Amino acid sequence: METKEIHLNPPAGFYRDYLNQRTELSELFDYTYKSTDWLKKRADELVKRTNSGINREDLVTHLLKTHSDLEYPDAAIENIKKLQKEEAVVIVGGQQAGLLTGPLFTLYKALTVVLSAKQQEKELKIPVVPVFWIAGEDHDFEEIRFVFKEKDGKWRKHPIVDEDVQCSASEKALPKEELFKWLEGVFESLPETDYTCELIEWIQQTATTCHTYTDFFMKLMNHFFKEEGLVFVDAHHPDLRRLETGFFKELIEKMDSLQKNQQVGLSEFVEKGYQAPIVTDEENAHLFLSVDQKRVRLDYEDGHFICRNDDQSFSKEELLSILEAEPERFSNNVVTRPLMQEWVLPVLAFIPGPGELAYWGTLKPVFNLFDWKMPPLIPRIQMTIVPRAVQKWVERVDYSYETLLGEESEQLKQEWIKAQHSFPIEKVVEEVKENVQNVHAPLRELARDMDPTLHAMSEKNATFLMDQIQFLESRLHRHIEETHKHAIGQFEEAIFWLKPLGSPQERIIHPIILLNIVGQSGLKQILNQPIAVNGEHKLLFL
Repeated sequence: METKEIHLNPPAGFYRDYLNQRTELSELFDYTYKSTDWLKKRADELVKRTNSGINREDLVTHLLKTHSDLEYPDAAIENIKKLQKEEAVVIVGGQQAGLLTGPLFTLYKALTVVLSAKQQEKELKIPVVPVFWIAGEDHDFEEIRFVFKEKDGKWRKHPIVDEDVQCSASEKALPKEELFKWLEGVFESLPETDYTCELIEWIQQTATTCHTYTDFFMKLMNHFFKEEGLVFVDAHHPDLRRLETGFFKELIEKMDSLQKNQQVGLSEFVEKGYQAPIVTDEENAHLFLSVDQKRVRLDYEDGHFICRNDDQSFSKEELLSILEAEPERFSNNVVTRPLMQEWVLPVLAFIPGPGELAYWGTLKPVFNLFDWKMPPLIPRIQMTIVPRAVQKWVERVDYSYETLLGEESEQLKQEWIKAQHSFPIEKVVEEVKENVQNVHAPLRELARDMDPTLHAMSEKNATFLMDQIQFLESRLHRHIEETHKHAIGQFEEAIFWLKPLGSPQERIIHPIILLNIVGQSGLKQILNQPIAVNGEHKLLFL
């Protein structure tokens, strides 16, 4: 097992410009990516901060409690206790609580958090704790209810049967009977390896101990990173919500300015020439309230908070009273979640994916509203796993991974097929079509002069001839494909793994597929690979 870096240029846009440190983007951030001592400056700023947020001891007590019933708590608890030190900071990244942890990029995000924390603790010589922020309040069930699995040589969505009741993942109970049926569907798609039986037994056992989607997610992630001390924050844990009451109050009281600053940040982003990464109405309060066990968006207009698609409304004073009595009913959206994260944790840096990076580029004014600087943003690792059979094929046909991963898959396939033969099919077909059209034209003209009905018939006749030529062309191509069927199959198998469904592998394949190939020992080897957090794409050869 080894890793290799390749330069895979992202599509033109904000993410590429950020990696390339485009000068104009510095106006959107308080810390410039990879600038001299940018993380040292951030650590110093945190020490001087007066609006420091949650009490450290309260935070530590809460985290120790939530980690006590995990199967492998020791390394995480050791890191949690580091937060008692005044100079301790965190590297944080987060994700929704997807089934089986969701796509591979969730694993890569956590890996980036762990590696960055180790690196910065060494360089800054202060405690740096890796934290994974589980967006447990998220109620977008359609995004977390499925994984892709292989079926009949294709990647297909495999959703769990469960009702979408618009409540948060931290409150949504796992339907155990349906979960085990769903897991059977996942397991039957896995090729049997030396690790399959043990893997199935572990996941089934873990599932029996879980009550919610967030619970299941956290226990799997804890297992993956059991020796790395990754600390988990369930953003919608009721005890944490009670500790966050003070900042929810501040958000409500400053709502007029929050709305204005958010729109300013969005406008500044768009003025740089980029498409708006998040579209928010001016009346959006960037808060949610649980109403009848459903997570409902709040709007704010004319001094009142209004439940979206509901007739309930509250004055600031009324909403503050609800907050005081039931803080667990409140939650954040993509704008206020980073602010709450900043209030709860001493954030040295945040680890975003490409999409997150763009919407964070709109948030500087809302951070500044609370007299904070927006934290440094370190893009997460992007990686492609290369199975051994695929590696051998790529080496044999002398393709570059940059080409295979960077270009459109079907176009690559057609170009490759053309290179396998010397028959000028397209050229001859075009010549024949042109000749037939020319030869047939006098017949159509004669029919037009004689009778409109005959002219229509002649046009249909011409179309029929073109269709027949098209049919013959497809048969010629099919003959080529059948002649090179084995080689084409190898090409398609490579693309099946490297760029499934034409997308980055990390967005389609989930971690259990990887563990079925490498096992727990293999995962440990991956975590111990010398992987640099530097914005370059990684290849992992199994």
